[in-house]
Amino acid sequence: MMEDGRPRFWISWYDRWNLILPIALLAAGGWLAVQPRIRLPEVPAQRLRPLGPVTLESPASGARLRMDRMGEVEGKAEKGTTVVLFYSQAPSLERRELSRMQVGVDGRYRFRLAGFPPGGFVFQAVAYAPDGRSSGSPPVDVWVVDPRIPGRRSP
Repeated sequence: MMEDGRPRFWISWYDRWNLILPIALLAAGGWLAVQPRIRLPEVPAQRLRPLGPVTLESPASGARLRMDRMGEVEGKAEKGTTVVLFYSQAPSLERRELSRMQVGVDGRYRFRLAGFPPGGFVFQAVAYAPDGRSSGSPPVDVWVVDPRIPGRRSP
């Protein structure tokens, strides 16, 4: 059974020093397993209600606006929010900020439109709450026409 002081199944290059690392790892794992777990106090998550809907009531989608009398963009949003009016001009559709305002206690906002060239435009109002919530209106597409060009019809 013993040959040169070692058991028969013992590999020649393997000796008892090679057992130190696995035994040390098992001991460290056992020690970690019996240690008390530190529990952090649970903080209840704040549930923020979603921001109310934002409407863009005027102009209606598909409306034709005259360059000289464009009118206003108006709608409703939650009071105390900041409404930002974005627009984009076809065909690029790169969204740009036109104006922003604070919504009053009545929950209404109104932006005056002026200085748009003839062509297709898309407007969208987005409301931002002070706590970071936001909500947007559906996009509204309008066509701006030049009344000085007779006989030219917009698409």
